Amino acid sequence: MLETAPHKLQIQVITPEENDEYNRPIPGTGGESWQDVTDCFCHDNSQQKEVSVNGERWVYNYHVVYEGKKIVLGSHIRCLDAEGNTVGEGDVKKNAECYSEEFEGRCDIWV
Repeated sequence: MLETAPHKLQIQVITPEENDEYNRPIPGTGGESWQDVTDCFCHDNSQQKEVSVNGERWVYNYHVVYEGKKIVLGSHIRCLDAEGNTVGEGDVKKNAECYSEEFEGRCDIWV
């Protein structure tokens, strides 16, 4: 469906530090990494459109369309172009249902 999607969607994964038997953090454990999710379209919101989330109005920076499972609200994501440059990055402010007939398996998120 999104065979020609120009961007790569990634989600930030935070691994907590491990502790020793005295509950002290073990150096070198834990950290942050980026996990590939799928190909996507990342649209820049240069027109400053607003979206309503539970009665609260948000100005979102990016609208991302992808195929896959729903991404949890508040997740930190980024979109990369073919050269690996960041096209858009931020926290998911609104996500739509993914498997409706209208979108044919596509998901929308606003960042």
